[in-house]
Amino acid sequence: MYRTLFLILSGLWLTSCVIVPMAQSPADEAKLPSVTISGGQPLHYRIVGNQQIATPLLLIHGIPDASDSWIKIAAQLAQSHPVYSVDLAGYGYSDRPETFDVSLSAQAEYLHEFLDKLGLQQVIIVGHDIGGGIAQILATRYPQRVHRMVLINSVIQDNWPVLEMRMLSMPVLGYAALSLFEKPLWSHVLRKGFSNEKMVTESLVERYQHWYQGSAGRHKLIRNAQALNSADLTSIADPIHELPIPTLILWGRNDRYLDANAAQHLCRSMQDCKFSFIVLARDEY
Repeated sequence: MYRTLFLILSGLWLTSCVIVPMAQSPADEAKLPSVTISGGQPLHYRIVGNQQIATPLLLIHGIPDASDSWIKIAAQLAQSHPVYSVDLAGYGYSDRPETFDVSLSAQAEYLHEFLDKLGLQQVIIVGHDIGGGIAQILATRYPQRVHRMVLINSVIQDNWPVLEMRMLSMPVLGYAALSLFEKPLWSHVLRKGFSNEKMVTESLVERYQHWYQGSAGRHKLIRNAQALNSADLTSIADPIHELPIPTLILWGRNDRYLDANAAQHLCRSMQDCKFSFIVLARDEY
């Protein structure tokens, strides 16, 4: 099981911090199914693969991603598992009112509702970046719903939010900086996040900006940044050490946002955890 996940996840252009999104037309994306969760808000998701085989996979994206960041990887994983990828609350098509709670703690509860709505009794959760933090919270609160857990360059305890997210979350200044230097800031964030900067083309930058258009979009991004709080993970420090769920932590060596040391330390302290660096061929860097 771990071998299959490792080979697929580490071989499909996983970057040091950001997973590559695939272009898709708005018309196609508008067809995404959804479930209604607390507050009457829709949570949109994608599903691929045969739902009758194996334990389902639940892929949880990071910031500033959406479920489209998993399209390429999900297609490969779907050969052996049904694969669900969700637009987290406040991301992608799962938009939310300004007052809606989009913290990691709240996101874990929304995903638990998501599992209930779709009748998924147990899943393998795969979380990247803040998605890994959400996965940890979900696993500690509802261990009976999680068969295995995979964390990919995940936020760990208090090693986040990263500098760029802290700057965006500053009142007034964050919005002013994003308004005045929107394109350079997006380019910086993505170039720092990709192990291969050549992949950061103008069309890719536009693809990320697609979710944060205009004044409303900038406010959404800042709201999502302001919701990031390391206390969501430090509060589960004891339960995560005692978690009996088999866990695999994968890490891109060139991550310029998150330090692998925290993840390695966490893995050593867990009951059943394996850690591995992702190694790409030389021409993929």
